[in-house]
Amino acid sequence: MSTVVCALPEMLEVEANQALYVARWLRLLGGVAVWGCLDLSTPGRSFYTPATLTDGTPSPRPHWSSTEQPEHVVTDASEIEVVERQEFKRFKVAIKRAAYGTPWELTDTSSRRLDATLSRAGDGATHVFEGGDVVVSAVIRRMSLSGWLKEHGHAHES
Repeated sequence: MSTVVCALPEMLEVEANQALYVARWLRLLGGVAVWGCLDLSTPGRSFYTPATLTDGTPSPRPHWSSTEQPEHVVTDASEIEVVERQEFKRFKVAIKRAAYGTPWELTDTSSRRLDATLSRAGDGATHVFEGGDVVVSAVIRRMSLSGWLKEHGHAHES
């Protein structure tokens, strides 16, 4: 008999533009609920919400594809990492008709170019599609949520 172990990530990673919201959730709303994703077309996706609403009830599912219950709730700022990203490269991509019911996909050449660019951008690089372009962003900085709040004095919650 085999045993499958699903380890939770060591740190919750949030974008810099969400850091203040997350700090408020920790302080006022019981922490940050981390939800998994049931949609098999987006493996590794997760969602996060305040653990509770302002009336104290648990937060509802954030999306139709999220798990019924949060996978865990983060209540300690030391378990949250703020990530700042910067555009690394933007380039045109080509698409083709796909097989197996998917209407479109990147051509083989565009897919290889995207993979190579993501690799050069480094660990934690992301991409988004904007029209016929792909925009690759690289991580330029990581820091703890408490460090981010200290550094951004204007960001202190009221």
